[in-house]
Amino acid sequence: MVTVPVCLGATWTQPSPEELKMTSDPAVPGAAAVYLSLEVTANDNFQEYVLYARVKIFTQEGVSRYSDVEIPYEVRYQGIRGVEGRTIHSDGTVIPFTGKPFQKELVKAGDVRISEKAFSMPDVQVGSILEYRYVLSYEGVNAPKWYLQQPIFVHHAHYHFMPVKGAHLLATQSLPAGAKVEDQHSMGWDLVLNDVQPQVEEEDTPPMHNLGYYVLFYYAVEDIDTPAEYWEQAGDLWSSDADGFMAPGKLRKVVEGIVAPGDTDEEKARKLYAAVMGLENTSFTREHSAAENKADNLKTSKAIDIWNAKRGDADEIALLYVGMARAAGLKAYAMMVTDRDKNIFLPGETDWRQLDDAVAIVSLGGKERFLDPGERYCEFGEMHWKHTRTIGVRQMEKGVQVAATPPPNFTDTKTVREADLTVDADGHTAGTLHVAMTGAAALRWRQEALLTDATQAQKEFSDGLDGNLPAGITVSMKAFTALTDSTAPLVATLDVSGTMGTKTGKRLLLPGTFFEARTKPRYASTTRQNPVSLHYSYAVEDQVKLNLPAGATVELLPKSQVIPFLPYARFAGKYGMNGNAYEYGRAEEVGGIEYETSRYPELRNFFQSINTQDQAELVLIPAPVAETGGASNPK
Repeated sequence: MVTVPVCLGATWTQPSPEELKMTSDPAVPGAAAVYLSLEVTANDNFQEYVLYARVKIFTQEGVSRYSDVEIPYEVRYQGIRGVEGRTIHSDGTVIPFTGKPFQKELVKAGDVRISEKAFSMPDVQVGSILEYRYVLSYEGVNAPKWYLQQPIFVHHAHYHFMPVKGAHLLATQSLPAGAKVEDQHSMGWDLVLNDVQPQVEEEDTPPMHNLGYYVLFYYAVEDIDTPAEYWEQAGDLWSSDADGFMAPGKLRKVVEGIVAPGDTDEEKARKLYAAVMGLENTSFTREHSAAENKADNLKTSKAIDIWNAKRGDADEIALLYVGMARAAGLKAYAMMVTDRDKNIFLPGETDWRQLDDAVAIVSLGGKERFLDPGERYCEFGEMHWKHTRTIGVRQMEKGVQVAATPPPNFTDTKTVREADLTVDADGHTAGTLHVAMTGAAALRWRQEALLTDATQAQKEFSDGLDGNLPAGITVSMKAFTALTDSTAPLVATLDVSGTMGTKTGKRLLLPGTFFEARTKPRYASTTRQNPVSLHYSYAVEDQVKLNLPAGATVELLPKSQVIPFLPYARFAGKYGMNGNAYEYGRAEEVGGIEYETSRYPELRNFFQSINTQDQAELVLIPAPVAETGGASNPK
């Protein structure tokens, strides 16, 4: 068994002549790089995690992708030290890493601080072997999660974990055939793997680490024997803490000042939702320091404290809303859910850290409504897409249970794009665009403006739109309307200018669609290894009017077409002339968000067919230019 180097200054591995001479790998033809070996050890007694890697580079792409080593970590609880490395050229020349890692902040939201230390291996060339190690230290215990498939092929991997002595340790695992985690008792747990296939990165893939091979350790209480028992016990503890925090009795006077005695349950729920949406959500602004809280005489032990301070993080505001709803006499429950943008909930993994965010459930008219008051600017009655169709633990009338949130509805996220444009005989174009958005489409830009600023959000929106419009066309963003009002559609207004189309002889070839003229086809690959997971379902409607030059005749129109992918999606495009104006309507509706690989060919065909339709041309013959008077040319 390979010994994991757990101390600084450990000897390096002398590459074999065969490793130095490798120019490709028959196990993965055409690969940019492979791991020759990957060794990982975690020791909760010493509170350190050590990674040691040897990477062989085969192509220039491999040089670009794997020369930089990036190490994310949680600033408050973790640190990086002992960074060492060297590059070995194919002739055996050794170039040691002598620099220092540089640090950059990745996430700063609420009490979360995630940074990254990165370093560049020296003088990397095609044929080089990269060898490096580092130590990640941490506070407390940190039962490791081994995600075993990497972006590139792994020839040999060795994982070792030394848990806290005397602890009751369990593991959830998904392993390749023949692999086994060995319990070495006083020597810890070991796993050795050979020839591990890479995990392919594909468009619209669910969180990759849950799709491949893994071993997830966790410390367990001695009297818990099944995952169901864990989730019930852990859920009861969380529920009790949440109830104590909400303390609806302390919120009753606040609620009486917001709702009226004659309000329906729906009106109460909406008024309270609007009230908490007006608070500062520090998950989207900034965490206030302990000194600031002390100066403001702020306590955060109860929901009433959050209301009085007029600020709190996303989870605090969500629980505040549930407490206020209860104080108003509504049946309301809290729920902790997995952010499906980051993870897939695994019932067998008995780790509360799978659950990321708090949401609210309110019973209205005998039907439960799932709400997301912790997501700033999320519309009432809807949820951020990352909280839809996911799993979590929710409160019930009695006790708790593992449950699912509802899937998104395509009617909730609707984008209506309108254009009124004028084009002359040379393709010079001018006009105005209006883009109205609801649901997830609107929430994205509202929260982006909150996290950066309105100017930056407008620029990013304009740039994203500009990239899909016809070549030669530019847009100038005028403004967002209702940027801070989640009760109304978010509307972007833009001015259009530029020249589009191609002149060939007497003809002017124009794009048959405007908003999708340069959109790249989705799902270019004919094969697929992973299921497809869209962020959310949606509907997009286009209404475009193109006023043509006087006297122009239309030689060719795009053909109206309906493209079904029932029951999941549907496309319809209708194109025609109205006087001297070319007008078209385009509707794209996608209801399903998850597709197994068996449905991939149909899904791909649907989007490829749409793209083909969107690339159809409008062919004009402009009116001939009138001849002007003057002396005739001699014959």
